[in-house]
Order: sequence, then C-alpha cells, then structure tokens
Amino acid sequence: MADRLSAGAMSAPPPPQQHAPAQQPQHTQNTTPQHAQHQAASPTGMSQQGASATSFRRQRASRACEVRCDAASLGVPCTNCVAFNIECKIPSPKRKKTSSKQKDSNRYTAHRLPRQDVPNFGSDREDSSSIVQPSPATHDNVARPDVVHQPPMPMPQLPPRNGVDYSSPSGMPPTTLSEKYQEQQQIHDATWSQYMKPKFARAPIKEAGRVAYLGESSNLSLLVHDKHGNSDVVHYPLPENVRGPRARMNELDELELRILHERGAFLLPPRQLCDELVDAFFTWIAPVVPVIDRNKFMKRYRDPKNPPSLLLLQAILLAGSRVCTNTQLMDANGSTTPAAMTFYKRAKALYDANYEDDRITIVQAVILMGWYWEGPEGKMREKPSVARECQSDIASDVTKNVFYWSRVAVVIAQGSGMHRSVEKSQLSQQDKRLWKRIWWTLFTRDRSVAVALGRPCGINIEDSDVEMICEEDFVEDETDQNPEYPLDPVHIHFFLNYVKLCEIMGLVLSQNYSVASQKRGRNNAIDLTHCDMALADWLQNCPKDVYWEKNRHHFWSALLHSNYYTTLCLLHRAHMPPAGSSPEMNRSNGFPEDMAYPSKNIAYQAAGMITSIVEALTNHNELQYTPAFM
Repeated sequence: MADRLSAGAMSAPPPPQQHAPAQQPQHTQNTTPQHAQHQAASPTGMSQQGASATSFRRQRASRACEVRCDAASLGVPCTNCVAFNIECKIPSPKRKKTSSKQKDSNRYTAHRLPRQDVPNFGSDREDSSSIVQPSPATHDNVARPDVVHQPPMPMPQLPPRNGVDYSSPSGMPPTTLSEKYQEQQQIHDATWSQYMKPKFARAPIKEAGRVAYLGESSNLSLLVHDKHGNSDVVHYPLPENVRGPRARMNELDELELRILHERGAFLLPPRQLCDELVDAFFTWIAPVVPVIDRNKFMKRYRDPKNPPSLLLLQAILLAGSRVCTNTQLMDANGSTTPAAMTFYKRAKALYDANYEDDRITIVQAVILMGWYWEGPEGKMREKPSVARECQSDIASDVTKNVFYWSRVAVVIAQGSGMHRSVEKSQLSQQDKRLWKRIWWTLFTRDRSVAVALGRPCGINIEDSDVEMICEEDFVEDETDQNPEYPLDPVHIHFFLNYVKLCEIMGLVLSQNYSVASQKRGRNNAIDLTHCDMALADWLQNCPKDVYWEKNRHHFWSALLHSNYYTTLCLLHRAHMPPAGSSPEMNRSNGFPEDMAYPSKNIAYQAAGMITSIVEALTNHNELQYTPAFM
C-alpha cells in the first residue's frame, strides 16, 4: 500500500528544512532558550560542559526517568533532582551532524498550481496506478526532472522543539493591517446598513449558502423588524459585496497555497477510482445522511467547466473510502485507513484555509468529515502496518472524531439559521427541502453520537421550529420528470423512521442519563412507561419495507432496527439494579423489586436482537457498510 501511495502522485516535494540564521548562535548550537538561560544562571552547568551527551542521557534517565527539566523556569536545582536528592547536572549542547536527508531537502522543487478549483482526473503527472498520496512532507522525495524548478518560498522560523523562542523578532504580531484587509473591513462595516433598506426582508435568496440569520434576541433584528414591520422574518440574503475572506485560490496568500499544495488538497485519484468512491458514497452513506442532491451533484461532477466544490468532493471521497471495496485503496492488511487519512487531511486543509465560502457546502462537508475515525474515541491505533505519518495527526480523542465534526456542523448550521423554519423565507422550494434534510440529519447525528460515545446532546429541540421532515422533502427537482437517479422509497422510509427513533433516543437520554435526571432520581416509573410506549408505537407503525425479520434480511431494515434495539436496551438498562446487589440495597437505591426483573429481561432480549442483526449483516458481508456506531 505504501508503494502505491507514493507511486507517481501529483504532489510537491518536501519543503526545505529551516536552518537558524547566523545572528542567533544559540540556535546554531542546537540549544533551546531554556538551556541558554539554564547555563547562564548556573556556574555548575558551565563546568559540566565537558561531559558527553551519551553518558548524561544514561545517568539522567536512570535518575529522573527522562522527565523534562524545569530549571529554566525555576532555577537550579530543578524539581526532579530535588525530588530524587541528586546533583543537578546540565548537559553540554553538541552540534548535530547535517544528514544527507536534510541536505537533499534544501533542494526544494514545486509544481505550478492548476488554475481551476478542481484538477483534471488522471493528469499526465499522475500515474494510473497511483491512488492517493499522503502528505508530501512525510516522504523523502527527490527532485524530479519533469517538474518546473522554482525558488523556495520563505517559511516562518519554527520554534525550538524543547521550548518557545520568546526572543524571536519574527514572533511579533503585525501592528498594521494590509490594504486588502482594510477594504474588506470597510465593506463589512457598511453591510449592516443593507439590512435597513426597504424590501430587503422580502428580497429573494438566490444562494442558499449565503444567508444571514438574525435571531429575535439580537438588537439588529429589533431594528430591522421596527423598520419593516416584519417580525416573522429571520433569514436574509447576504449582500453581494460580502464574500468569504479567502474563498478562492486567487485570494489565498502564498503560504496557504503552499500548505494546501503540500497537503495534496488539489489532488484527486484517477477518474475510474473516483467514480467508484462517489458511487459507494451514494449507495451506502447518503441514505444515512441525505444532505446532498445526487442529480445536481453528478451533473457538476461530470462538467469540467462547472465542477463541484473541491472541499465537498474530498469529503465525499473520504466517506466513500470507508465503504469502497476497491483493492487499490487497501494496504497490505486490507485496511483503507491510510487512504481515508489522506482524504481527511486534504479536506481538513481546505476547511482550515477557508477555501469554501458557501455555508451549505461547508456543513455538508463537515458532516462527512466525521467519517474519519479509528477506535471508540477517534484515536488511531498503533499498528505496525500503518505508516507512522498516518498515525501522527490523529492522536487527539476530542478534536478529530465524529463527535467533534458533528458539533462543528451544528454550530455552522445554527449560525445560518438552519434550526429555524424556512417556510416563510425567500428561499426556493428546492433549497427549503435541502435545508430541512440537512437539519434533521444533524439532529440524527447528534443523538446517535451522544448515545454511542456517552456525550451530552448538542441540539435542544426547544430552540428549533423546523417542521418534521416528510417524503416531499426528498424531491430534488419537481421539473425533472425523469431524473437519472430516481428516489428509492426504502431510503426515504429508512430516514423518516430514523428521525422519529432519534427523537425517542433523545428523550431516553434526557430522562435517564442526564445530570439533571440523576439529581431528581432517574428511576421514575412514569418516564419508563412513557418511553416504552413510544418505542412500542414506533415498532408497530414501522413500514414493512424497513421492518427487519430474521427470515427476511435487508440491509436498511437491519441498520434501522439495530438502532431501535439499542434505544430499547439503553432505556431498560437504566432501570436495572446493579449486578450482585441485595434486594435491600436495590430498594435503598430506588430500584423497586417489581420493576427490576422486567427491565433486566427486556434489556437482555434487546441485546440478543442486536447480536442477531450483527450476525446477519456479517453473513451477508454487509457489516463493512454500516456507520462507525450502529
């Protein structure tokens, strides 16, 4: 897999290693500011410079377990030496030999960036066998003769590895603003007056991704309502002069372009593989998150003059790589994790650079970025088969998992007012339906992720007045009588019932697993009966085409009912007494004897049904197509 990942990809060689300037001798001696301060303050440290680094490391490790020295901030002796009652010795810095790898990295070569937002599939610089390319900075690339040589772009001086350089002049923030930024600020300052113009509240919203939301509690909303007398309007079109600060390539500075280029953000797999990834996405993932109009997207996907958003496309490739079975995406162990990691880095680089200014597109892409995961907390497991560069950037368990990206999507959507009804807005009918699908998709993601990871719910249903989603909301274009991709009733029924199930799921969480429920006593018979009846009603009214039975297996019915039995088990698990507890202890903890046994039996039966569904999915080779958390 590593050979295929690095074979003939359209990427830039690594940037040059930054060497310290001659006017900073403390850096040329490979000495951090902490070490410099330590030596100046410690005569003992100056007398120990004759000791070798090897012997010092061996002695120091045996005495202080390789804990970082804090003598720079607290003085000599350091905390560790005092704790171990030993002499505090300071190592003498030695100049490291310049490796051939560092010398080669100074010969930086770069590609000319394409002028289009989306590069051509299967470019002449991209071999047909190459699939995806991890960050070029992680490979020891050499200069290629077919690449146009350009002078290296200046990079900011990196701080020392063992500390922060407080004496660097380049660390000072600028005290003046650029002329371009000042012009943007003047435009933004004059934007507020646009909302006060006559008929602005009823102006048509031509771009669904450029909508301003003014909530009732904001002072500007009060002024606009008093001016126009329209208290029912909360969505307004953004003025034409307001655009994202860095929405396109020609508005990005050189450093950001270089970072995007080295991350491979402008690279795409060969066309055939890209088609497979897109098809896999719409087959297995889009029904769970119906946030993209397939017919509209595919028209732009096939149109080189009007391609889809590059951010959205990279996110689709990321999600599609999770369910695509093409062996070109797999490593030696059959895992697509390195490929997914590459697509994730590309999409995240575009997101961090504010490459896209359409808020709907951003929400769509951020939702799909949650399809990168590894482990229950989002951590990349240490595997010898996975390249180290694919493990380094995914070590955080709260900033790179599905919970994080779902919350980011919710925040962006609420900032645009997607949690409010758009029936009276000036959006087109097609955009109104898309907004509803996106919002209820965010609702289902919020509830399901909260259950799976034990997190609090982020969406308060009382803050939203969006109408319940219905079958008509899945119609993309009423004027197209013969769409290329017609609607699938099974997909529609799956999502409609999934939304209703997530409503009950949120009720179970708030009544049995929230902090407030624990304070008031969660073992309330009324709450248990209420949720139990709601689940029974859901099961009774479940359509037959998505009703799961052992002798009549279907993927979408199995996925739907796995969520049903998870919710049922979650409900009755909260009313089960602890294992091994006595009847007296159960009564003291609020577990009545007449309710303990029914909840226990129901919870175990629900767990057994989940096992049966997973076994059926495994037997049909469909478990790989399910979301990370069923």
